[in-house]
Amino acid sequence: MKRINILSILLLCLFVNTFQAQNRKQCIQCNMNITDDLHRASAEKEGKTIQFDAIECLINYLKITDKISMASLKVSDYETGQLIDAETATYLKSKAIPSPMGANLSAFKNREVAIEIKSQKGGEIYSWEGIKTKFKTSKFGVLDHNHHDHYRPDAHAPIGVMGDHLHAKGGLMVSLRYMNMTMDGNKSGTSDITNNDIYNDFMVAPQDMTMEMYMLGVMYAPSNTLTLMLMQRFSKKDMNLTARMMMNGMTMMRDFSTTSSGLGDLKVGAMYSLFDNHKTSLHLNGMLNIPIGDIENRDDTPMMNDVKLPYAMQLGSGTYDFTFGATLKGNVAKTSWGAQFLSTLRTGKNSENYRFGNLYQLNFWSAYKLTENFSLSARVLGVLEGKLKGMDSDLNPMMVTTANTTNYGSDKIKAFAGINIAFPKSSSLNDFRFGIEVGAPIYENYNGIQMNENLTLNFGVKYNVL
Repeated sequence: MKRINILSILLLCLFVNTFQAQNRKQCIQCNMNITDDLHRASAEKEGKTIQFDAIECLINYLKITDKISMASLKVSDYETGQLIDAETATYLKSKAIPSPMGANLSAFKNREVAIEIKSQKGGEIYSWEGIKTKFKTSKFGVLDHNHHDHYRPDAHAPIGVMGDHLHAKGGLMVSLRYMNMTMDGNKSGTSDITNNDIYNDFMVAPQDMTMEMYMLGVMYAPSNTLTLMLMQRFSKKDMNLTARMMMNGMTMMRDFSTTSSGLGDLKVGAMYSLFDNHKTSLHLNGMLNIPIGDIENRDDTPMMNDVKLPYAMQLGSGTYDFTFGATLKGNVAKTSWGAQFLSTLRTGKNSENYRFGNLYQLNFWSAYKLTENFSLSARVLGVLEGKLKGMDSDLNPMMVTTANTTNYGSDKIKAFAGINIAFPKSSSLNDFRFGIEVGAPIYENYNGIQMNENLTLNFGVKYNVL
């Protein structure tokens, strides 16, 4: 019953949001909602009225469209909010009066009023022809549309961050990510420990491990404020171990390896925009984990064939998990930044009578735009994972560290550096963007004995279908 009520609420929110979005006016140039009556603009094109959220959007639209088809150009009078003739208006560019898309342009029907406002707030006065000339001959009117402009190389977060941006209404993006993480040696708490330390309590000591993941993602925006997402991963885990065995009264070391691979859990979610004022945006993140990943993987070991693998080697959680959080982003000139908090809450125990601990993640990142195509990024990730609850009765907790439930849960801080590549609107590759990121932990504190994490490589490509 609770699940039905939650689903009903979600469907109602989706219906209301879609209804509201259909009744909002949107800028034909940047697809932003028109909410500022003092900076809006309009024009007649082929007998239809088209709307703009800012004067700069109108001028930029004129640069890329057939001017013969355009008529009745109107801009909002900053004093009254009424639409006036764009060609006879007087324009003030002043940082003290920000406009929706960042060009800081305001229009005035009365030139004397514009001059008086300039004396109070500073800036420069222009005529219609003067302002159009400025847009043509300099970066005067170049706009960065935050998460609605996917052409800027730092418009998205580093490739290792997901759920960081929304799309304009009707937008559809497909992505493919690859992650490779290596582990080597073992730690207890914050300290390294040896195999001999492990053999005091366990028969087998993990040596190293490689985790590979391929993630297919799809994002679709039914409105400017809501973007839906779906993610499906394929994982492969390889672990090398050493067993201390007794043969004829003699101690022998036996190296072996175990492998698991296949589909992981399916994730479906949504992002909802709370505000976006061009330079700063905030949206909510929500996701549901659907447990389709196998949690009964088996492999052969020197001690027994077809043995169930420990928790860390399984491909899914086995539980319906809910992730909630928020993402804050901003940009100035050649620099962008962001912060994201996500909390994953597990629900009940899975079919094997256990559940992983709740997961909390806090991301901070910043990027610097080197050129129109490249940006460099830096990211810090804090991770807090709770203890594993319950126990799989098929696993012997004294055999290997990864089969003991006390050896799960940790606090970590990781640091990443990355490169992001995008292409200008004029390029044939403008719908593609690439990202690569390399990181390593700078702080690790484990519950019990766990493998020491080394390098993580993230690589991905995104393609805007629509």
